[in-house]
Amino acid sequence: MSTAVRALPLTAIQESMWTAYRIAPDSAAYNIVMPLRLRGRIDPAAMDAAVASVGERQELLRSVFTEQDGRPVRAVSEQPLVRLEFRDLDGTDESRLFQAAEEAGARPFRLEAGTFRVVLLRRADDDWALVTSAHHIVSDFTSRWLLVRDVLDAYAGHAAGTAPGWRPLTSSYSEYAAEELRYTASDEGLRAAEEWRAAMSGSAPAELPLDRPRPRVRSLRGATVVRRLAAESADGLGPAAHTAGVTPFAYLLSVFQALTHRWSGQDDFLLGVPASARSGRGQRDLIGCFLNTMPVRAEFGPDTTFRSAAAQAGERVMRGMLGVRHPCGLAFPDTVLFRAALFLVQMDRMQPPVPNVPPGEAVGPSIPYAGLDIALIDVPQQEGQLDLLLRIEQTPDGVTAVFSYDTDVLDRASVERFADGYERLLAAAVRDPDTRVADVELAGAADLDALLALGDSGTYGDFAFDESYDAFESFENAWDHR
Repeated sequence: MSTAVRALPLTAIQESMWTAYRIAPDSAAYNIVMPLRLRGRIDPAAMDAAVASVGERQELLRSVFTEQDGRPVRAVSEQPLVRLEFRDLDGTDESRLFQAAEEAGARPFRLEAGTFRVVLLRRADDDWALVTSAHHIVSDFTSRWLLVRDVLDAYAGHAAGTAPGWRPLTSSYSEYAAEELRYTASDEGLRAAEEWRAAMSGSAPAELPLDRPRPRVRSLRGATVVRRLAAESADGLGPAAHTAGVTPFAYLLSVFQALTHRWSGQDDFLLGVPASARSGRGQRDLIGCFLNTMPVRAEFGPDTTFRSAAAQAGERVMRGMLGVRHPCGLAFPDTVLFRAALFLVQMDRMQPPVPNVPPGEAVGPSIPYAGLDIALIDVPQQEGQLDLLLRIEQTPDGVTAVFSYDTDVLDRASVERFADGYERLLAAAVRDPDTRVADVELAGAADLDALLALGDSGTYGDFAFDESYDAFESFENAWDHR
């Protein structure tokens, strides 16, 4: 790096990402990717200038990571480290374009050399793909939208011969890191850490039945099972949550907890729920990793109903938000907090509001932005970070549940059965919140037939989420890298 400033300390979440990187440097599990199909005329030179401008604007995109005296540090270049990568796929078919987009996003990063890339793929003069990809050490799900927005806004400016129409940045990630260090060492921060430990005392991470022993060193490779939730469940979620006095997010979480209880046999366990520590106007346009993940405790008994489970989940999530400023990994430095997590992706809260891709489709609906028609391309990502990670997404066609899992320990057939169980429990919880969790039959008709044989030898609804949950975004496990 030719022009670098002093070495800077990492935040707690960045230190955990560095540990994951050192364990599996060839893994793409922590790549945060947003590939777009672009329709319209594009000037590659203006796009190249736009990428350079974004690198100048965003501090973390000029950062590299290394170790100094046995500790990970970040160094910031005064000049952009990355320029646009351009590939001409003239005349190729759509499937090849989408494959090239997936490959561009999935290439592992070398954090010692750079942390993000932007790739422009040309299929025809009016048919392109733009792939933005950043390592999670400098990004989160909110930041992937900020990166796309900044690049497209800068492109519109450069193409018109004007400066990008950005709001000035009034803060930096370095300031955020310094404030985290100050807070965690303060009396207030120490009290927050003690409150985390007290709330989790006596509980343990959820342990789903595994198909193979956990390896000594994780490969951080995975796969995904996608389910479109039934219309009745999607349509009934909002009313059922309202009846229970919680948000739809809390209701979805409680069903995930209920299924984990049924599968694991644990009555008291922890699951992860991600929250953003991003706060204030100064951080609203910053690209960076602002995640904290709350270990949410779940307790079940023989008479627990979906209503009572949802009330418990909602109360504990809201209580956890009070301590979201304190990194949970610092409160539990030598403990695996969880191996499973759930998070929510709400595309319409982002700018640009690009719709999610419906299940079974390669590309989602398009919207106009920056003089182009843009649409999200479906690519797998975040696979292998945890034993199991459930992502709930809204699409124009309904609600989708995305189950990403670690192929070191789980087979696809097991995750398919888990997904079946989630759909079955959610349907029961929506029909009657006062149903006891223990009374719902998890095995479907086909499963029962198979067991007996062994003995013998639409349209999809929409739902709204409470605005108080804007902060919830993606979780990529920060503490389970043993």
